[in-house]
Amino acid sequence: MSTLGRTIKNFMKVGPASYIKQLDNICDTKWGRLVGTDVNGNKYFENLDEVSGRERWVEYASTQPDSEDITPDWHMWLSRITQEPPTEMKIEPKKWWGEPIPNFSGTPKAYKTYSTTVSKLHAWEPTVKARN
Repeated sequence: MSTLGRTIKNFMKVGPASYIKQLDNICDTKWGRLVGTDVNGNKYFENLDEVSGRERWVEYASTQPDSEDITPDWHMWLSRITQEPPTEMKIEPKKWWGEPIPNFSGTPKAYKTYSTTVSKLHAWEPTVKARN
């Protein structure tokens, strides 16, 4: 939630197009220094004048953002594991990072559990009586 004064200030700094995009994507308005861009085209920002926990954020390049869109090195910066962004650090990709796995929830590829337990519930099947 944002105060009216902060919202107006941010509107004046980011402009109407970015303001509407931010409200649609993160339900808030923010402005700050562009720290860098990753291989997916996501833009990472920082504003140290914000409240702690709200000073770093990402603007996704895709219209359907997913957590897999953030690379591990930028994730470390966003979650404050490292203070320097990957643009200022030399981070070598680790073999255990692997490739991101998409979130298949709500798709035909979603995980479905398999149960060998016999169901105790049975669907109700109405009986039809013949008319006289």
